[in-house]
Amino acid sequence: MSIIGRVGRQSFKVRALNASLHVILLLGSVTMVYPFLLMISSSFKSAVDSTQLDLVPRYVYRDGALYQKYLESRYNEESSRLMDNYPGGWIAFSEVELPSDGNPAVYEDWKRFLRERGGDYGVNFYYVSEHYGRGVYPLAQRQYRKLLREENGGDLAAFNRRYNTGAKSWEEISVEEKDIFLRNFASSTQGYLGRFRRFKEQRPDWQRLYMNPDGTFVNAILIPTFQGNLDKLNKELGTSYATWSQVILPESCPARGDPLRPYWLEYAREVLSIQHLRLSPEAEPGFRRALKEKYGGISLLNTAWQASYSSFEQVGIPVRLPDSGAQVDDLALYIQTRAAPEELRIVSVAAGFRDWLEDKYGSLGALNRAWGSSYTGFGKVPFPSAEIDRGTFMERKGAIRREFLTRNYAMALDQMLADSRSLRNTLIYVLLSIFFAVTVNPLAAYALSRFKPRFTHQVIMIFMLTMAFPAMVMGIPNFLMLKRLNLLNTFWALVLPAAADGYFIFLLKGFFDSLPREIYESASLDGAGELRMFWQFTMYLSKPILAVIALGAFNAAYRNFLFAFLVCQDQSMWTLMVHIYELLQRASSGVGYAALVIAAIPTLAVFVFFQNIIIRGIVVPMEK
Repeated sequence: MSIIGRVGRQSFKVRALNASLHVILLLGSVTMVYPFLLMISSSFKSAVDSTQLDLVPRYVYRDGALYQKYLESRYNEESSRLMDNYPGGWIAFSEVELPSDGNPAVYEDWKRFLRERGGDYGVNFYYVSEHYGRGVYPLAQRQYRKLLREENGGDLAAFNRRYNTGAKSWEEISVEEKDIFLRNFASSTQGYLGRFRRFKEQRPDWQRLYMNPDGTFVNAILIPTFQGNLDKLNKELGTSYATWSQVILPESCPARGDPLRPYWLEYAREVLSIQHLRLSPEAEPGFRRALKEKYGGISLLNTAWQASYSSFEQVGIPVRLPDSGAQVDDLALYIQTRAAPEELRIVSVAAGFRDWLEDKYGSLGALNRAWGSSYTGFGKVPFPSAEIDRGTFMERKGAIRREFLTRNYAMALDQMLADSRSLRNTLIYVLLSIFFAVTVNPLAAYALSRFKPRFTHQVIMIFMLTMAFPAMVMGIPNFLMLKRLNLLNTFWALVLPAAADGYFIFLLKGFFDSLPREIYESASLDGAGELRMFWQFTMYLSKPILAVIALGAFNAAYRNFLFAFLVCQDQSMWTLMVHIYELLQRASSGVGYAALVIAAIPTLAVFVFFQNIIIRGIVVPMEK
């Protein structure tokens, strides 16, 4: 029956009041739904777009936003590498802009160059893109771990024995590559680093991130020297660069009098990795003299180099250097202190690309016609970072978008399923909580309702008073009590403090009071005992309210974090919520939101499938 009759509903004031109430309720629902939708949207984001408060991530429908995320992942979240490939350009991934019109001819020439001469530039000339991220598992990292799992039959102990490591979980298996252009860069062909090196060699071209040596020279030497002031550089060097990207690192040392010569020498002698330097044959006599002065005898050199020379005259400049060791250290020392400038040469993929272009086109005019450019020399052709990045993006745009839509959830699920103990613990905890909730509470309520002791109202008042204290306050005495009973890190510690709930007992007593007394009188006359009347009659007739109690116990146990974290600090007893909390401490915000969304699915499913019971749980107490 409606509160307001038909006649009253015809009044304008009543209609206005009715409309206002609906608007208020609608706004109230929006304030509850909007944060949840915002959390779902954030679960698909990364660092570059995490501050954008939009319900639909922009990269879903905007290629420019997707390109920002792609470069963030491609450069392994290292903005310094982005600056190396775009000197004087972007300094953060949020500033990245998708080039509106790329040059397909440049990109096609780059791909052909890699097919023909890419083998000349090994693992020391590129990074694995999408391999390392902070708080997220990028594509290549997931591929690498999957490969290692398959090779070791999913046995982490076998992996540790094979590579002499001490990883405690598969997620610890990661390689964050250091700057391949710096002098202290080190790699290896042996052990775990050697396995990653082989993985790196097997990457397709689109998963290789070749770096611009011109940009590293600019960022490591010129920009710090001239405080980022290009006009100051032009004035002191007598140049006319319009942008930092026009600075080209010469392959050989500039001639005497060239203003770039001292900076080139500083970069080659002090900064650049030895793997990117070569000595001319004219340097061999000086190199031998330096070795003879250092070692004195050939036997010491053989011991250090693990070689078998009979005299220093047999020692030459190595064509291919090992990744580390005395041989590398000796060559680096000679380059740094004694090598003549004219003996030095920088080997780079940028210079190799320019040489290849000259071989292919023969003349500068042919190159300019093919590219639609106006270069004045092959040595002026810049490294095509923008064309490479844009080209790989446009070729794989659909796969890239799918990757960002799924990778946060892939990591969250991997973490949840990898530690199956938390799922098992949560399931046991929830089942035990439901069991105690529908047994202990009905027994207490039945005693108060059936036997009506004189202190019933006082007991009910005490039960209701427990609702006035926050759970955090009650957690302190509970913890101390459980510690004295030596029950910490057990399921008893989780379920016993909540086995009896004051509100549930109050709710059940009210329901039991409404049951007809005639049923119990008839059962008593037929010889039924008290226990039989409780289980066969009271519990059977109380199915609706018991279902409400069970749902309440499920929600309380499933979402319990703080108390579960306090009384079960042993990792083997962590519940899902504690495990998610631990994940949030080391995962990116997007992965954290993804984990929370996944964790919300069970409670959402319970609400959807049992909403009639939940509504009944609201109505029944009001009726009583």
